[in-house]
Amino acid sequence: MAKKIIQIIGLSTALSVQSVALGQLPGNVQGVNVEGNERVSLETVRSYLTLDKGDALTQEAVQESIRKLYATDFFQDIVVSIDQQGILQIEVKERPSIAQVRFEGNELIKSEDMEQAMETLGIKQGRIFNDAQMERIVLDLKRRYQNQGYYAAEVVVNVESLPRNRVALSVEIEENEPASIGQIQFVGNHAFGDDLLKRRMLLTESAMFGDSDKYAKPKLQSDLETIRSYYLDRGFAQFDVRSSQVSLSPDKTQVFITVNLDEGDQYRISDIRYSGETIVSETELDALKEIEQGALFSRSKLVASVEAFRNRLSEEGYAFAEIEPITELDEENRTVSLDFRIEPKSRVYVRRINVEGNTRTQDHVIRRELRQLESAPYSLQAVKRSKTRLNQLGYFTRADIETDRVSEDQVDLIVKVEEESTGSFNAGVGYSQLDGVSFQVGVSERNVIGSGYRANVDVNYSASVKSSNISLTNPYFTEDGMSLGGGFYFRSIDAEELNVSNYKVDTMGVRTSIGYPTSEYSRLNYGLKFDNQSIGCITDFDACDAFVADMGEDFQSVRVTAGWTYDTKNSFYFPTDGHDTSISTEVVVPTNSDLAFYKLFLEENAYFPLSDDFTLKLKGDVAYGEGYGNNPGNLPFFENFYAGGIGSVRGFEPNSLGPRYDSNDAVSDDPKGGSFRIVTNAQIIFPMPLIEDSENLRVSLFVDAGNVYESYDNVEFSTLRSAYGVGVSWITPVGPLAFSFARPLNSEDEDELQAFQFNLGIPM
Repeated sequence: MAKKIIQIIGLSTALSVQSVALGQLPGNVQGVNVEGNERVSLETVRSYLTLDKGDALTQEAVQESIRKLYATDFFQDIVVSIDQQGILQIEVKERPSIAQVRFEGNELIKSEDMEQAMETLGIKQGRIFNDAQMERIVLDLKRRYQNQGYYAAEVVVNVESLPRNRVALSVEIEENEPASIGQIQFVGNHAFGDDLLKRRMLLTESAMFGDSDKYAKPKLQSDLETIRSYYLDRGFAQFDVRSSQVSLSPDKTQVFITVNLDEGDQYRISDIRYSGETIVSETELDALKEIEQGALFSRSKLVASVEAFRNRLSEEGYAFAEIEPITELDEENRTVSLDFRIEPKSRVYVRRINVEGNTRTQDHVIRRELRQLESAPYSLQAVKRSKTRLNQLGYFTRADIETDRVSEDQVDLIVKVEEESTGSFNAGVGYSQLDGVSFQVGVSERNVIGSGYRANVDVNYSASVKSSNISLTNPYFTEDGMSLGGGFYFRSIDAEELNVSNYKVDTMGVRTSIGYPTSEYSRLNYGLKFDNQSIGCITDFDACDAFVADMGEDFQSVRVTAGWTYDTKNSFYFPTDGHDTSISTEVVVPTNSDLAFYKLFLEENAYFPLSDDFTLKLKGDVAYGEGYGNNPGNLPFFENFYAGGIGSVRGFEPNSLGPRYDSNDAVSDDPKGGSFRIVTNAQIIFPMPLIEDSENLRVSLFVDAGNVYESYDNVEFSTLRSAYGVGVSWITPVGPLAFSFARPLNSEDEDELQAFQFNLGIPM
């Protein structure tokens, strides 16, 4: 039976119908038959046809069906024929499917990133393959390399046919060398020279710092914005980067950059006004603004002023206030008239607060730290303070608060936390020539079963020290933040085994403490200790013998403690801003002897953000004590302060600094401590380099200084010992671990040095 064929030509939209007139054929379609389809079902093919059984058979309808089938991209060839009985015969040749995509030669761009790039172009395992896409693949991958300065990169895509109408794609890449910066040239700059502008760019013409001279388009865009900000912050209110041209050397290994600038004139602020509904007084706005009348125009100060105003209005509940700075330029006088147009919008209230991510910590433990309350007006300051308090707890790796706007005047707050280990456990067996075999077991928990309670249990046993300690504290004994704690302790020290001096001291007691907040940032703490001490002298220690002869061997006393803390740090382990101050005292009230003394402690830690990654920490620590009543003078020898070691002056052996015993008091010249201690520290803290996720790691470059003196009158700052070095703090699953390597800056021959030190339980 003869067939009259209507066929599409190639991949174009032009259709060619053979010269048989449709009028010679039946007027209606009598049936549809599809051949050649393997993966694509018959129903899928027929769903794209505009003709079905019983439809009128027209040339336009046949052409439209062919167009739709080609538009699916499933087929690389389609032949449509109609026999004289009106049966529509459709023969298709399916495009092959992609069985595999491989990458070879790529180092700069990871294969995973390559796969994502190919997927955006529709190239993925299991997808239909269209060889017309090959040019797009090559152009796209080349563009990605060019954006990173690899202009000489070559990309070739090989197609390998596989059985069952499949193909394997092999993308071969030859990255070659990146293009370096041959020259950077500015045109139109008069106020600032080329050298000054180049120093503010990431791109450089030299290779002094690794790959800093390798061209990358994102770096250039960032540099242009840096230059724009530099001019706009120095009065050039009409500054503009007119254009930037990038040209390549013939071998594509060097880039030449030309930046065309239009500096304009330098403008000063003529006057500052406020319009709209200001909510707060203009006097208060004047105090908040960063930009001043008569000063050079500065975009960054303008933005900072807007942010300060917006934050202030948020304290009144206007969380979405719109503040638009309107600038009017007087080109003749080169001045800028500035009008802050304020539109507070609706007052916003917090509908509800949701907590997410706390699988262990109970909801109420988190909510009691929040200073933003439900059904209350939204306050940005309260939200920020709530976030800071959560991060100060030490329960979470990160705590954040997000705002979800639910209506014009309502928001929901989502508190998102990532919990971390709040306990530390250490158990070990050690041996040293000085102390022999030692055993340690300790458990510390800041958040007992998610309740917020703090608990501590420690047991230590060695030839020199035997101790145990049990304590429990409820930080919210009352709803207003009053804390209550208590514990038991025992300690036996054999100083002879430590080669410190020839005596033994046994101490046991019970303690209790209370504390309550005096402000959002400060607390007062009071405590009582009831303990019993027994001292035993060993041969050839005259100082101990004289003390026992005067005071006796057993002492019962009441120790009264009091302290005040002020803490504005923004994090528990690794703060980057704020400071904490601690002032405390301990007064020993004798019950069966004349042994009476007191101790005073002052510690300050201040944190200053230098950038997003670098923080400056300054520390000062002073301790002083003396006897009173019938026992005036220095502290008892076994209550002296010591210095040296990690947490004090690194680089020197622990407890080794300060005055030493002479032959009149003991058989050795071991350290004996003193009644006055001073320790200072400065360090630059930053995340661990070359580690992508270093939330629990910090490195520091430090300088320590300090010493111990027999009394305040003996203090000589010229005798302070100092050291410099590098330290690492690591928050491990069993608690914070600190390492340091230090070298002395100021030491004497008799000092005991120790370069490498570490400690588990105390971060730097």
